[in-house]
Amino acid sequence: MLGGMRLLAIALVLAAGTSAADPVGELERALPAGWRVTTTRSDLTIERMVPVRISGRFLPNAAHYGNAPTRAPVSAPTEKLRLRYRTEPAWSAARLAQVTAANQQVYAELQPLRAKYKIDDIATGKGMPLPRTPDEQQRLHDYQAAYDAVLARITAVPECTLGKVSVFADRSTYQQLDLMVVPEIAMREAYAVVELMKRRCR
Repeated sequence: MLGGMRLLAIALVLAAGTSAADPVGELERALPAGWRVTTTRSDLTIERMVPVRISGRFLPNAAHYGNAPTRAPVSAPTEKLRLRYRTEPAWSAARLAQVTAANQQVYAELQPLRAKYKIDDIATGKGMPLPRTPDEQQRLHDYQAAYDAVLARITAVPECTLGKVSVFADRSTYQQLDLMVVPEIAMREAYAVVELMKRRCR
């Protein structure tokens, strides 16, 4: 009996070690049915293997009725839902802290730009600036150019770490999430995958 318990304990330890050594495999096993993970040396992609039909796209600031899901005709374009993440060998805590501190110094340069170009004096509508004179238009243009130049000096930091890799996300990672698709459940699955990734990748 004692020998059997010892063998069981060893098996559990080995299983735990295997799980810890294969976080990507564990992630894939937790995905909704019909989804898979593919990896290369520089990216990790989670995709739905069966394509969906595209019926439209949700638009920011559109009226509610304008963003209502629409039925896709048989001739609608098809596409595979994918979440693409860039990967690098896992960052050390020291490197992450150093880059984060450097980025904070760069971000601190953004706020004075609003005062320099008097952006707060320009009227807004629905949160967007509405320049009314050539001078305001020029100030807004110059402000945006200066703002973009500062942001270009920001170094991307990982969203999280998954096993031996650091994982990076950007706008392209989530660009499909505002699509209207058929079947609708596919998009619910996609959002569930995003949440799963947040829990599994730390």
